[in-house]
Amino acid sequence: MLDLEDVSLHFGDNAVVKDVSFDVREGEMLCLLGPSGCGKTSTLRLIAGLDRPDSGQIRINGQTVSSRQKLVPPHKRDIGLLFQDFALFPHLTVSENIAYGLSSLDRHETLCRMDELLDRTQLRQHADKYPHMLSGGEQQRVALARALAPQPNLLLLDEPFSGLDTMLREQMGEETLSTLKELGVTSVMVTHDPEEALTMADRIVLMNEGNVVQIGTPTELFCSPSSVFSARFFGRINQIDGVVDGNVVKTDLGAFPNPELAQNATVQVLLRPEALKVLPAGSDSPLANELLVCGVQYGGNSSLIRLGIGDWPQTHTHIEVRHTETAAFDLGEKIPIEIDPDQVFVFEK
Repeated sequence: MLDLEDVSLHFGDNAVVKDVSFDVREGEMLCLLGPSGCGKTSTLRLIAGLDRPDSGQIRINGQTVSSRQKLVPPHKRDIGLLFQDFALFPHLTVSENIAYGLSSLDRHETLCRMDELLDRTQLRQHADKYPHMLSGGEQQRVALARALAPQPNLLLLDEPFSGLDTMLREQMGEETLSTLKELGVTSVMVTHDPEEALTMADRIVLMNEGNVVQIGTPTELFCSPSSVFSARFFGRINQIDGVVDGNVVKTDLGAFPNPELAQNATVQVLLRPEALKVLPAGSDSPLANELLVCGVQYGGNSSLIRLGIGDWPQTHTHIEVRHTETAAFDLGEKIPIEIDPDQVFVFEK
C-alpha cells in the first residue's frame, strides 16, 4: 500500500534520513520508533509530502508520489494527519472541527459523517463545545475524528499521545488503535516510546541516526534483537563480557551457546532482568548461579534486585533481576539465580 525505496534526505551536509526502505501493508499499523533525532519524524514528513527526498522514491498504491523529480502535494495524497499538539481550530466547535475536511460532501452527507464520528469517538455530548473547554483526551479524540472524517487512504500520526499523562496516554492509545482497526485504516505512527510501539504496532521500524536498524513484529524485535542497539532500546538490560570458546561463549555467569561467532572473539552478552529468576534456597538447578545481593529497588508489583559477581564487597560486575514475589534480602547475602538461555543475546564487540 505504501512503499519507501532507498529514501534519503539531507539538511545541508547533514543526512537525516539515509537510504530508508520499508513497506506498509493494507490495514496495518506500522510504528516508526527510535530516539530523538533518529530521523523518524523526517521520514513521516517525507511520506506526507511536506519535504522532498534527495534520492529514492515513495509510492502509494503503486503510484510514485515523492522522488527527486516529483512531489505530489499533501492534499492530493489522500492522507490524514494527526499531530502531537492536535492543531484544532480554536474558533470552531467540535462538530465544526470534524466537518472541516468534508467540503466536498453535500450538507446531508457531511452531517451523517459527522454524527457517525461523534458517536464513534464518544464526543456526542461535546459537539457544541470549543477546544479550550475540553480535556486533553477529548481534544485528542476530536483531532482523530477530524483526521478520519474524509476517510483517508492512509493516516499519519506524529507522537499523538506524548502530551498526555501516563494513564490517559494508555487509554487513548487503546481507543485510537481500536477505532483504526474497526475502520480498517492503514496507519504510520511516530513514537519514541518502546512500550507504546510494542502495544500498538503490527510491525515496528526501529531507526537510529537516520538508518533503519531493524524491521519486524513487536515479538521479533523484543525477543530477537539484531544488534546491541535493538536489545538496549526496549528497556533495562544486563551486559557482561565474554569470549568465544568453541561452541560456547564463556562468561563470569557461565557458558552460553555460541551463535556461530569466530573462535576467541570477544563478545557482549545481554540479558533482560526478566531472563533471570531467583530460586528457592537449596535449589540444585544445573543452570543456577549464586550471586551476592548488592541492592534492592522496590517497584510495586515487583522489585529490581542488584546482584554482584565476585567477592563482597568488591564485586566486579553487577546485573539486575526482576523479582515478582515478596521476599526480604540482606546486602551481601548469596542467592541462587537461574538464567533462561532463550533470553540471552550475544553480539561480537
